[in-house]
Amino acid sequence: MAGAPGTGDGLDPALAQRVVDAVAPTLQQDLNLMDVDGTVVASTDADRIGQPHRAAREVVATGRPVRVTRVVDGVGDRPGANVPLELDGRIAGVVGVTGDPEVVEPVARLVALAVGLLLAREREHDSGTETRTRARELVATLVSPTASPVAVQDRLDRLGLGRGPWAIGVWAGREVAGDGVAVPPARAEHAVTAVNDRRDATAPCAVVLDGLLWAVAGHGRRLDRGLGGTATRRVVVDDLADIEELAGWAPDLRALGQRGRLLPTAEEEPGWRAEVAIGVAHLPERSRRRWARTVERLSPVQRETVAVVARSSSPAAAAEQLVVHRNTLLQRVDRIRALTGLDLGRPDEAAVLLAAVHALRSLSAG
Repeated sequence: MAGAPGTGDGLDPALAQRVVDAVAPTLQQDLNLMDVDGTVVASTDADRIGQPHRAAREVVATGRPVRVTRVVDGVGDRPGANVPLELDGRIAGVVGVTGDPEVVEPVARLVALAVGLLLAREREHDSGTETRTRARELVATLVSPTASPVAVQDRLDRLGLGRGPWAIGVWAGREVAGDGVAVPPARAEHAVTAVNDRRDATAPCAVVLDGLLWAVAGHGRRLDRGLGGTATRRVVVDDLADIEELAGWAPDLRALGQRGRLLPTAEEEPGWRAEVAIGVAHLPERSRRRWARTVERLSPVQRETVAVVARSSSPAAAAEQLVVHRNTLLQRVDRIRALTGLDLGRPDEAAVLLAAVHALRSLSAG
């Protein structure tokens, strides 16, 4: 047997009772769960809860099953079989089944295996739920304009993420809500469960909040860019050296989520510049509508040309990405200049055009 008797974690009474209630309908006998101190913590007989169990103490001390064959005056034990309950390779308690000891001992052994599996699953689920709650508290603190670095550090410490560098990311579905706000990707809840339910002490955490799937990592870990699944919009920022950087990104990511079309798809992500999109996301709608008028006469192809040229290193690179001849690109640039009065060949005017395209894109009717 792995581990010394009695050295496992104690049984949570509420969790133990839930497991007893789940197993009891399959049995014809009473079922008791005792902790490593030999106290009944869950039972099909409510009167036994909190009572000492002498045979259970012997099981914990020896690591071997103990049969009770007769009732002894002054002792609450009843005839039956009592076997060790193992969790994580250690004795965490004792399973007792009443009845003829010779008959019920094999039953008790099977029940102990089933109870161990159920306890492990329930404990895993409870851990994931607790992580989700703490992740929600962390993200809510990060996006709060009044949260102090001390408050952020406290939330990170509770999740085991207190040391950097940090990473933060958001994922959303490609389609947005009618008002332009992002909606979580289809796999968001699956991703949250997968990240939280089996995380170790320093692994990333995840939660769905404000229409986005959020994930945060510490200890220099990077986030899986495919966390939200395929067909998503996403922004993932790694290698944030201090809490100010981490806390600075969170409100900007939330603002992008409020203007869901500003979040890039995986295809748009290479070369995507967050600064322009974030700046537009923080603008009031009246300002975004004014900016959008700059490019509202452009066709979808011309708007795509603006976005690609503005973030490309050269006309040749832009033409390659757009899959057009360089002369075709120059003709588009000339036409855009004629329609807007702004020249994509000038960095300052290209930035204005890119911001205007983002503004148009952010509007619910854009």
